[in-house]
Amino acid sequence: MSLPDLEIGNRMSESKNHTYYHPITIRFADLDTQGHVNNAVYLTYVESARLGYYEQAGIWRRESGVNTGMVVAHIDIDYLAPIFFGQEIRVGLELARLGHKSFSLAFLIESVPDGIPLASGSSVMVPYDSERDKSIPIPADWRKKILEFEQKEGEP
Repeated sequence: MSLPDLEIGNRMSESKNHTYYHPITIRFADLDTQGHVNNAVYLTYVESARLGYYEQAGIWRRESGVNTGMVVAHIDIDYLAPIFFGQEIRVGLELARLGHKSFSLAFLIESVPDGIPLASGSSVMVPYDSERDKSIPIPADWRKKILEFEQKEGEP
């Protein structure tokens, strides 16, 4: 039985109440020669937030090691403002789409406490069986846990 994709409204990262927020500490090593965070590091911040989301949603445990059971199929990002050393930031994440074999997470990197958007985008995640080296449908227990977790909203 194939389940239809579940679109979660227009939640592509501009809302102020994301399901999950992940604080980021900017390291000196994150900076480029212009003195702001290098563009590639923004995606590392999003990756850290995704792991926190997975853990809070109950679909991954830290003890299980590096295998999250997922791969990134697609990611897009809009750089809205530079990030500087010492700036307080966080990444907000929320489910944007839940399909049969993939789901999309919308993200917003913003300054704290004023909530100024610094970057926004989305990533398409695909459950993956590393032993068989192939994608798999979203497990039913993950689907249930993600939908339950999405009923909660993070602190603005």
